Amino acid sequence: MLDSFRNASKSWVVKLLFGLLGLSFISWGVGDVLRGGLFGRGPAIEVGKVQVTAAEVNAEFKREVARLQPLFGGKLSAEEARKMGLLDRTIQTIVTRTLIDEAARRLGLSASEDAVVAQVAADPNFRNERGEFDRELLRRALNRANLSEADYMRMEKSNMVRAQMAEALSGGLVAPVTLADPLTRWREERRAAEIAQIKDEAVALPAAPDQAAIEQYYKDNSQRFMAPEFRALTVMLLRPADVGALAEITDAHIAEAYQLRLDEFVTPERRQVAQVVLADDVAAARATDLVKAGKDLAAIAKDLGASVVDLGTVEKGELPDELGAALFAQKPGTISPPVRTALGWHVAQVGQVTPGRTRPLAEVKSMLEQDLRRERSTDLLSQLANQVEDTLGAGTSLEETASRFQLKVLRIPAIDAKGQGPNGKPVADAPKSDTFLDVAFHTEQGAESQLTEKEGDGYFLVRVDRVVAPAPRALADVRAEVVAGWQAERRHEKAGELAQAIALQVKAGEPLAKVAQAHGIKVSTSSPFTREGAEAAKLAPAVVAELFQGKPGTVAVKAEKGGWVVARLAQVIAFEPAKDAKAAETARRKISSTVAGDLVDQYLAALNVELGVRVDRSQISREE
Repeated sequence: MLDSFRNASKSWVVKLLFGLLGLSFISWGVGDVLRGGLFGRGPAIEVGKVQVTAAEVNAEFKREVARLQPLFGGKLSAEEARKMGLLDRTIQTIVTRTLIDEAARRLGLSASEDAVVAQVAADPNFRNERGEFDRELLRRALNRANLSEADYMRMEKSNMVRAQMAEALSGGLVAPVTLADPLTRWREERRAAEIAQIKDEAVALPAAPDQAAIEQYYKDNSQRFMAPEFRALTVMLLRPADVGALAEITDAHIAEAYQLRLDEFVTPERRQVAQVVLADDVAAARATDLVKAGKDLAAIAKDLGASVVDLGTVEKGELPDELGAALFAQKPGTISPPVRTALGWHVAQVGQVTPGRTRPLAEVKSMLEQDLRRERSTDLLSQLANQVEDTLGAGTSLEETASRFQLKVLRIPAIDAKGQGPNGKPVADAPKSDTFLDVAFHTEQGAESQLTEKEGDGYFLVRVDRVVAPAPRALADVRAEVVAGWQAERRHEKAGELAQAIALQVKAGEPLAKVAQAHGIKVSTSSPFTREGAEAAKLAPAVVAELFQGKPGTVAVKAEKGGWVVARLAQVIAFEPAKDAKAAETARRKISSTVAGDLVDQYLAALNVELGVRVDRSQISREE
């Protein structure tokens, strides 16, 4: 949010420019500009005469990692982010941003302080429910992004200048009709096909192979029969049960909790209410006379030209104070004289009354005791966890610590990252927690993890005693899987042979429906699809590509999951821009965007050559 270009980014040109930042940098060749520094400290990035320190690069990288944390459940580490290429992307962003800033400086582009303040104040992200700029909302956003207000204003000023650059480069660019129309016709052309799906199950399952074939298949596909990494673990558990006996709960504690939570056990009285709301004193006076005359609520409403509004069953607190006080003192079945509130004058009738009730202590005692015991156990468990950490920190072994505090220790001979043992079944004694498995498989062999809280169920500490690397399982153990795999592949090949035979007959002029029917296969006709419409047509992209290369009657045969597909091109539907102006305009816009992208890409590449870019990764690594 804080690194967007606000109102300027509403222009597709600006969005396109900054969407291309990383791509442009990549197209120049990252390897060409990355070089290691062997001696001393220097800038991490140099763009022309502008230098960016390693600290600045790492600070931006950390902000990116923090921004992405919610997408990874808060578990994205800096190392994992680097493996995903996030550091490279951060470097690319800084380089390209600096190139644009330098070009803007040369052109004398700038943004006034007043314009920056006005843009920030207009940002809907910083406006409250009344539509007013709220500095507190800005402050919270900056805190989450770890930015000062001064830094943010500088960023916004730079963003406004970059937006000017974007508009100057390609604002208003429109692809010429001579380019756009042919491309639009090509892109929007649709085709329909007859489709026959040959499932592998349509072919008889081959007989089991001989021993030599089994051994060869096992050898050729050894990666399919690998056992996962297994780890032998020693686990120390701190459970609520370990402190439960210490959580003494007396009747006095329960009685005190009952009084503190009394509101939870009170069900307020509810009354059925219907009312007529009047706007002025004259109507209220007339209503008073009608109530005294014994008129019912419908007659009063009719006389005053008003409507009866049924409020249903309500609590006293759900009504305006004045009205609630009057109606909850009124007898059921009676009509109140007019009651004035900020909403007007109310004439109301009370119907059925549901009495209030307070659950007695005896009724909720067991629940209160459980809650108190759980709260007390949580406190005691936290205290115990602190004591255990202190003991471990003093150099005491896991086993000695567990013995001192009478904690349970588990020995798990072998467990994989899914919580399963070598038999493929869940390890019974292992804590049922994704956090446990995550910690166990991110702890080095021979090392102990930190004492880690287990979701609402105490704490655990893991020591990795042994790591068994992934290895092929013995043929004897996976023989049935090997046989099944061999049979499935041979069956798929046979289904492919049938598909090819059907295709040959269709290419020779036989109708696909007739040929397929002879083999008990149904034929369907796809809905019209474009070159990019494979998913909508439920066809493999390779099938769609082949059908778009041929004329009506073209036959494509491709494998798909669980079988094969034979598709015959039945119809070509040309696109006429004049007949679908909306689609044509959308397509032209996309083409214009692509042309603008090419222009921007060339400009950024030229800046790179002219100014020069150097990235010293050793400086960045040294700063981490």
